[in-house]
Amino acid sequence: MIKKIKAFADRPGGFGILMGMSMFGLIVLAGVLYPIFGAHKSDEFVGDTFQAPSWKHPFGLDQLGRDVLSRTLTAVPSDIGVAFLGVTIPLAIGTIIGILLAFVKNRAFVTITSSIIDGINAFPLLIIAIAMLTVMGPGLFNVVIILTIMNWARYARIARTRAVVVMQQNYIEAARLLGYSKKKIIFRHVTPNVSSESLAYALSDFILVIIVVSGLSFLGLAARPPAAEWGAMIADGRTYIGDAWWLTIFPGLALCWSAISLSLIVEGLSRRDRSNA
Repeated sequence: MIKKIKAFADRPGGFGILMGMSMFGLIVLAGVLYPIFGAHKSDEFVGDTFQAPSWKHPFGLDQLGRDVLSRTLTAVPSDIGVAFLGVTIPLAIGTIIGILLAFVKNRAFVTITSSIIDGINAFPLLIIAIAMLTVMGPGLFNVVIILTIMNWARYARIARTRAVVVMQQNYIEAARLLGYSKKKIIFRHVTPNVSSESLAYALSDFILVIIVVSGLSFLGLAARPPAAEWGAMIADGRTYIGDAWWLTIFPGLALCWSAISLSLIVEGLSRRDRSNA
């Protein structure tokens, strides 16, 4: 096993992928296990307010006497979980629509759908999310809905562009000559080749979505108090940053840790693809 890991790390981009996966897996594992086995609950008042980091409370206590370590790790499912749903749902919807656009011959359907895709992609995600949350009300569930509405168009464009290229390949023509049905061609030959490129984009988009979720919570538009969430914790602690720096530093470091780990994976995959080209 060790030899296989070392051999993978020696390949172009392999070390970055392993490092990123280890870092990301570590914070996800901590976020899953700590709320179950941790000493304190995220909303539990465990001591005096504004206690600095110590052996008993490594991340200190916040303005309400809650353990910052517990809240930082409890926020992992909120931030990463919501971002995961905000990427995978539009990825699935957009990929299906993009492939259909490449196959459908109805010009009116293609024109209308393409116009909708271009219109959605023309608007900045964060600005539209803020506007929609103002109408819909704050909440992580609403954030997932908005991310789905806004992000599927990006994946649809990628999938359609890739599907058009794949359909011009010789193996697709061979499949047609062999009498394969259109359904079999789509699911067996087109979808796997289109999905690989969409997944690569989704991984890099994951970084942006995590930051967007935290940014919306920072503005008070996503997580609702007293729920633990990195952006909301940073927003609550900024008032006291001069005297209680740990209120913002530790959730900020958790956010950076997640983004850096995913960046390492994306960079490693990019280096591997360039070496294989």
